[in-house]
Amino acid sequence: ASAFAPFLKAATTTTSLHETLNGWVPDESQFAWGLPGSLDPAPEFDPLGFADCDLNQIKKYREAEIQHGRVAMLAVIGMLVTEEPIEFHPLFEASNKDIGPAIRHLDEVRAVSPFFFEIL
Repeated sequence: ASAFAPFLKAATTTTSLHETLNGWVPDESQFAWGLPGSLDPAPEFDPLGFADCDLNQIKKYREAEIQHGRVAMLAVIGMLVTEEPIEFHPLFEASNKDIGPAIRHLDEVRAVSPFFFEIL
């Protein structure tokens, strides 16, 4: 009998995206608007005062921090892949010459394509 009974829609409440995001609610009274990520032993470490700003600016700082962290992780992987003893390099022919450590690879870019850095 319950299969033919009318369906009662439960009341749902929605919050806008700017009010809560993954359980985080902005709180101006807390350090960095209460964003998670404050770690011990220096829980409110901000020697240059970047956290003393409005909500939109602190969100931009957090986004930039995450983006730069991802680029740095990829750079570390790139440095490790191109170092010895792997003998693999995705851009240069490493089998016929010794390019050396990864820090010297930019010199090889300039030798192969002198105008590469000017284009950037």
